[in-house]
Amino acid sequence: MAVLIAFFISCDSPSGKNGIQGMDQRISYETQKWKKELLLNGEIGTPCEEDYMKWNAKNPESYYGLPREISSRIFDLNGDGKDDILLFFRAGESCTGGHEEGSDFIALIYSNGNDYLDNKNLRAKIENKIMEEFKIQTDTFARRAIFSIIDFKQQISGTFKVWTDEDPDCCAGSEGRFKYNPLTWKLVIIRNKVTN
Repeated sequence: MAVLIAFFISCDSPSGKNGIQGMDQRISYETQKWKKELLLNGEIGTPCEEDYMKWNAKNPESYYGLPREISSRIFDLNGDGKDDILLFFRAGESCTGGHEEGSDFIALIYSNGNDYLDNKNLRAKIENKIMEEFKIQTDTFARRAIFSIIDFKQQISGTFKVWTDEDPDCCAGSEGRFKYNPLTWKLVIIRNKVTN
């Protein structure tokens, strides 16, 4: 029985004695694993439905739904000769009938020697870093920030929106671009004032 269990674990995981079977397989494996984790942890619910009341009854702890597609980018972030993977998808509008957009969901899978490790706390980390940097640049408290991923090369880059206490819930008062290095935890923003 123990041999049979070991066989199934070996087949399920793309990394084993023979190494990674291919980047496409690793991306597919990591994507499916992340979807399961997001659903089981209640971070997102099942895909949104037309009837948001039914969806909410099935997913009482969730606000956003599982998307049809998860994007991926690869780049050797840590310079060890092995590609690292960034998985992300747009939160978009909530599935509960609300109209509040959210930041992209994001996961980084990176090589560390012969292992692949993951960082799935980047969503909150990047939001907080954007608000901190906004405060430093403007001396104004940011009550909310959201972001969208554009690319993954030496850093994770994207766009952001920031709300202050002066901004209505519907509309962010500032927006711009950011670059975040997940190895050094440094974030740089270039902001624009929104003109409504």
